Amino acid sequence: MTVRENIVEAASELFMQFGIRTVTMDDIAKHLSISKKTIYQYFKDKRELVNTITKLHLDIEEDRFEGLIEESDNTVHELLLVSQCLRDSMKEMKINIMNELQKFYPEAWRLYMDFKNDVMKESIRDVIVRGQGEGYFRAEIDPELIALMRIEQVQSFFMNNLYPKDKYSLADVQIQLFDHFIHGLFTIEGHKLFNQYTTNKQQHETQN
Repeated sequence: MTVRENIVEAASELFMQFGIRTVTMDDIAKHLSISKKTIYQYFKDKRELVNTITKLHLDIEEDRFEGLIEESDNTVHELLLVSQCLRDSMKEMKINIMNELQKFYPEAWRLYMDFKNDVMKESIRDVIVRGQGEGYFRAEIDPELIALMRIEQVQSFFMNNLYPKDKYSLADVQIQLFDHFIHGLFTIEGHKLFNQYTTNKQQHETQN
């Protein structure tokens, strides 16, 4: 890896472990056994470093979302994959990191908001539109509004601690939210196809 790539990787690891504001440029330099001056040859300040790391992470996430169409057999399958990808993305983000971006790094937070609206929401909206055309999702549903509702629902529970942690895990909450969300979309044919995937998954897990 290049020096720049090493700086990005080390800073990302330290931010995830200790939080963005806690980690200084001195900490990053010490971790890499280089001078702080070397870091400033590649990044003018910590803000630019945070923005770079955020963009790189979101670019990887965008590639994951865009590859789902090719992986899926139909729109019901695609929606399952999109929803899993959404849950994985949220799971990989730490609440304290997201709060720090929102409060102290507006440019990085704007990158995330653009990703949420242009990638996450659009992925759900597009699959609903195609699913309506295939007859699997109810025609009276507004794809734009439902996609927005789904994204905000997942983020709200993740960011705002809207559930008792002594009783439920985040994974439990997300499964319940998804079950409620997806069953509100289906036509009879959609339900039949969804049940096939659910049955196949349960059989696979039993065999393994």
